[in-house]
Amino acid sequence: MSRRTPPWRHSCLFITGALALTGCTGGSVPEEAPALEQQAAALVPGPDLRITELQAPENAKPGQSVTVTAKVCNAGEQTVYSSPLLQVYLSTTATQQVPGSGTQPPTSQQLTQGQTSVGTVYAGQCVSRSLNITVSPPSGFTGNGVYYLGASIDTQKVVPEPDETNNGFVRGRMGVGSRPDLVVTKVDAPANLAPGQLFDASVTVCNVGTEPSSSGAVQLYLSTVNAMTMPPQPGSQTTLQFPLGSIPVGGLATGQCRVVPYSGTAQPPSTPVAPGTPYYLGGIVDWTGSVLELREDNNTFVQGPVGVGNAPDLTLRSVTGPASVREGDPLQATATVCNTGFTTSGPADVRVVLSPVPSLAAPSSQPRPMTELPLGTLNVPPLAAGQCAARTVQGPANRPPSSTYSQPLYLGAIVDMNQGVMELREDNNTRADTLVGVGNAPDLTVVAMDVPSNSSPYAPFTVSAKVCNVGTARSMSVPLDVYVTNEPSLSITPSGPPPMSAMILGGGPLPQLEPRECVTRVVTGNVNPPGGTIMPNPTLYVGAVVDVPALLQELREDNNVSALSRIGHGSGPDLVVRTLTAPASVKPGTSLWTDVKVCNEGTQPAPASTVGLFLSLTPSAVSPVQGPPPPTQSPVGTVEVSSLQPGACALYPKTVYAAPPPYALPSQPLYLVALADVNQQHQELREDNNVRVAGPLFLGNGPDLVVTDVTGPSSAIPNGPLTLKVTVCNAGTEPAGPSQVMGVLAMEETLSTQSPPPAPSEFVAGVVSLPPLAVGQCLTAPINGQAGAPYLADPNSPLFLGARVDSGLQVMELNEDNNTRVTSRLVRGSGPDLVVRSVTVASAPVPQNTRFTAQVDICNEGNVSVYGSVPMDLIVTTETSLYVPGQGMPPYTQVQSPIPGGSLWASPLMPGQCTVLWVEAEALRPPSSMPGQPIYLGAIIDTPNAWQELIEDNNARLMATPISQAQ
Repeated sequence: MSRRTPPWRHSCLFITGALALTGCTGGSVPEEAPALEQQAAALVPGPDLRITELQAPENAKPGQSVTVTAKVCNAGEQTVYSSPLLQVYLSTTATQQVPGSGTQPPTSQQLTQGQTSVGTVYAGQCVSRSLNITVSPPSGFTGNGVYYLGASIDTQKVVPEPDETNNGFVRGRMGVGSRPDLVVTKVDAPANLAPGQLFDASVTVCNVGTEPSSSGAVQLYLSTVNAMTMPPQPGSQTTLQFPLGSIPVGGLATGQCRVVPYSGTAQPPSTPVAPGTPYYLGGIVDWTGSVLELREDNNTFVQGPVGVGNAPDLTLRSVTGPASVREGDPLQATATVCNTGFTTSGPADVRVVLSPVPSLAAPSSQPRPMTELPLGTLNVPPLAAGQCAARTVQGPANRPPSSTYSQPLYLGAIVDMNQGVMELREDNNTRADTLVGVGNAPDLTVVAMDVPSNSSPYAPFTVSAKVCNVGTARSMSVPLDVYVTNEPSLSITPSGPPPMSAMILGGGPLPQLEPRECVTRVVTGNVNPPGGTIMPNPTLYVGAVVDVPALLQELREDNNVSALSRIGHGSGPDLVVRTLTAPASVKPGTSLWTDVKVCNEGTQPAPASTVGLFLSLTPSAVSPVQGPPPPTQSPVGTVEVSSLQPGACALYPKTVYAAPPPYALPSQPLYLVALADVNQQHQELREDNNVRVAGPLFLGNGPDLVVTDVTGPSSAIPNGPLTLKVTVCNAGTEPAGPSQVMGVLAMEETLSTQSPPPAPSEFVAGVVSLPPLAVGQCLTAPINGQAGAPYLADPNSPLFLGARVDSGLQVMELNEDNNTRVTSRLVRGSGPDLVVRSVTVASAPVPQNTRFTAQVDICNEGNVSVYGSVPMDLIVTTETSLYVPGQGMPPYTQVQSPIPGGSLWASPLMPGQCTVLWVEAEALRPPSSMPGQPIYLGAIIDTPNAWQELIEDNNARLMATPISQAQ
């Protein structure tokens, strides 16, 4: 279930001193403030300053120095150069006013905490400004209190604005005093609960107060409304929410969070509830009021809707399709429908649509809205609980009537349109989150970046960005720019300078790219923190933007900015645990062996340090400097790390005693957690990357059978012979008795948990018996069977090779959740399948403009012979994968080039037959290669795509290492 923002984090706008949005007073829960570009379709005339975000600690002690960060946006069409003043206030009410001559608010109601000049704010852009304030509550403060934190921009009215009523912002409540403050930030639980059945969940509880908290507890509730309320009295209940169970949390240090696991049953409410009433799952921490807190209004959290009952629940796990398509051309989409309920569903229909909006109307017999255009309809057979079925449909990519020209469209689906299936929930039957560019144009996007963890003020900083054209037409050459920003988001407008929160690192031109072609560019520059960045040890982010000046008309303009990578900046070490190993199981009362690899990814040498090792019920651990260890973790050892130079690593083997945490239950999975610089002895450039987790591991006496590998052919004749090789190991602590392993062909990349197997989404290719296995012993067994298809299989979709060991539960194991594995795909059909098995050069590296000999191994892995000769092209490229063109198109672009003399013809091949081609060629560089860039050698078989093959995406292979560097 996705996390919802707790109500105590919501903010409020105020206009001329009057509260404009609810939510600060504990009433209804508002939505988050929209982004600036979503607040208005166009910029308003003149400048228009407004505060859209205010960040600060949830609580503080009186006199404590804290940092407040305000995001100030100019929604006007004129730039503000006059450095408007930003003021921050604490008040006793959610209504605040700007202090001025003759209009000073009473100090008992409001007190100014600090002010700073914002500087230039460009039209249509935002800047973040931080200031350190000394928390001073209004007069009348008695030691602990709750106030409202707010701010106002242009308090001296130096900027003439068309609207002076939107310059203020109230973030919400802030506690001032010396007490703890417990909040629930997350509840993880299944999407549906069956009455009387066990379910597992977890609750994250944090102490956002100013003092440590004593031991407390959190209670899970079911509610018939989308809100949780504190019980009027400890132990009392309301008619709207029903307790499920409580979990002890233990003491929490200031700023500490803890994930506490829960296992219990979902009991139906004792009072009658009207049929069809939705349920919501949430938690209340310290519902008994046993902990004296700074704030008592923020102890509740609602995770979201949950189904309760015994019925099916059809949901769309995914709706996938191409990144782009020409208008009117066939578009193939795949919808995966799952039954997340508890009983078998009846057959249902799935309508796949194109829409200009991401929200689809719920299933209904009423006419569908004009925003939807059907692509096609699928039929899904009955699904047992937990089962999924993927179905593929193809239809013309036309625009809905409400869509504008060149607007990208959402690919979505509605399941059970006719509402023929009675479900636990009817609010989760739609999905539309795949955006598709429709038209004849390119679409450039940054798909990956390689960014170092830290940068030095005195050394160049090098990053690489991979850009792909996911559109339908060739792109022209446009620039790629890399920026450093002090915000976790980056928005660059085509006109005007970059935002004040971003500084350019460097950039360069991109070559022309064919549809589906990619190129990697390396950018080097010096990291200069943007103005207003908190120093030292700032939190910075690096991102890349394609085509900032908007020279290219693209199918989509919303995907030109890469995901951002966080970096540290300055002079200092940064200790990171890069490798941590753990066994799958350990005998109680014994030790475990682990390898710990520690690296210094900082810019200065790291002194000797200590890595702490813990066994934990969750994949996290708390440093001992934050307080006593929680009962969910147990310290098991330390690793003493010697001093490390920047970029250096050291590997330490370690044996530690496997002491379980106090709250550990028998057969409960544990995690081995490593914390670098566990005692926080050193000031690091980054403190967010000190944790590494291995596991899960099981503490107990017993065997543990695991399928470690499944291999087989990539294609097979339908219902023809099939041989799988399955490797099974005993990863437990005791010998395993005889068992059986089942080879399956599955529709999904994970096997069903249906008991007994197989599920309708699986076909059993064969079963073989296994002998007893000693501890640590592995055995590879051949399974001979036939290439049949599951009952639910889509004839247009491939299957996957898989295996399941001990499906009959003959062996009592430590872990029953790791008995399956799914590996490669299998295509059922008749036809050839040409594959480049390998490309090798005996004399690599090869100097540029010299001749060399390459060996190319080509095989027919299909089941039908290739009777004619097939062309093979030897190609050099700067990329680590080859671009394979569409039918009839040459494979030569600005990024990859043919090698003179590198085109040969492969002889006819029988099924399973291979041939070797020896090619005498000359090493050249592709046109777009940059000096020093690695050059890779590869080969493509059947370049014109003239042969109809079973698999068309495996005709190319590239050497793993470069053969030379561009000069």
